Amino acid sequence: MSSDKSWPSRFGTLGEKVFGKDDPFNDADYSRNNRNVINDEMPPTRSPITGKIYTSKAALRAEYKAYGATEVGTAYDNGYSPEREQERKEIDLARNLKDQIVDRYRNGR
Repeated sequence: MSSDKSWPSRFGTLGEKVFGKDDPFNDADYSRNNRNVINDEMPPTRSPITGKIYTSKAALRAEYKAYGATEVGTAYDNGYSPEREQERKEIDLARNLKDQIVDRYRNGR
């Protein structure tokens, strides 16, 4: 086990002393792909607006915001329909109006 992959300490490499030969922190996949850390990096992605290539999520989203674009995601793949959304809003508006009328009638206003 090489000492550059374990935690250095005053008494040697701490990873080897605690874990022995099965030190999980020396695993190459662990050091590169630590799934418990949220970061800003992403694979190189071409912007659909300007064609620039970004590796930072924040920089790409800043460009979207500067041009007034919105990130859609997978809403359309999951069944989103703008027409149905508008119908639902109209139904909710009518339901709220009816509830207000009934409330005023019951309270004598």
